[in-house]
This record gives sequence, C-alpha cells and structure tokens, in this order.
Amino acid sequence: MLIKLWERFRGYDHWISTEATIESSQREEHVYTYRGLTSHVYDSRDRFVWIDSQGNRHTGDCEIPDDSPLSQLMEQDRLAIRYNLDDPDEYYFPELTKAQLHHNLSQVGIVVLFLAVVLSLWLAFTHVFK
Repeated sequence: MLIKLWERFRGYDHWISTEATIESSQREEHVYTYRGLTSHVYDSRDRFVWIDSQGNRHTGDCEIPDDSPLSQLMEQDRLAIRYNLDDPDEYYFPELTKAQLHHNLSQVGIVVLFLAVVLSLWLAFTHVFK
C-alpha cells in the first residue's frame, strides 16, 4: 500500500507499462573494514533495455541489493517497468523500489535490535549495581 501511495504521489501510476530485458548483469563485491573487522557486501549492477511506443530503444541502470530476489536476474531475463511518455529515458522499476525499501527496513531493524539489546543491558547493569 505504501508503494502504491508513493507511485500515485510521484505520478508513476500514469506512466506507460512495458517489459524491459536485462542486457547485462554484474555481481560486485564491496569490502569494508572497520577496526579490524571486515565485512563483504554484494550487489548486482544491471543494465536493461526497453522499446518505447515510438519504437526507440532506451537503457536503464540499477543497483540491486544482494538480499533481494532481483539479484538473481540474468541477461535476457525480462522485467516490468514504467517509463515517462514525455521523457522515455525516465523510467520507474517498481520491483526495485520494493527491494530497496525491504533492504533499508531490514537494515533499520538490525540497528533497532542492536540498540534494544544495548539499552536492556544498560538497564540491567544499572539496576543490579544500585
């Protein structure tokens, strides 16, 4: 429902629906090191193409989080997008918006869980040593 409100607010619901084809897909690894701890984060960088109502070819690029089923997209896979009739190079990829929202909410959830644990430990510690 939140996505539908976002689409209406941005006007995406009036854009032209079409099918795009993955032209290339590359999985990338990002390595982060902080205070001796190393983490590996992966994402997929995809390029897709679509044909507008005038028969012109357009391309779009996107970065897909690794925790999304969209990261499994491969060359020649098809996906649903919408493009702006007034500017056919401008596109909206609904499933990517959902994937990014899910990814961001899960990251926020991890932070909230961590803060809850720290707060619980702090409260327990201060209560024990009163």
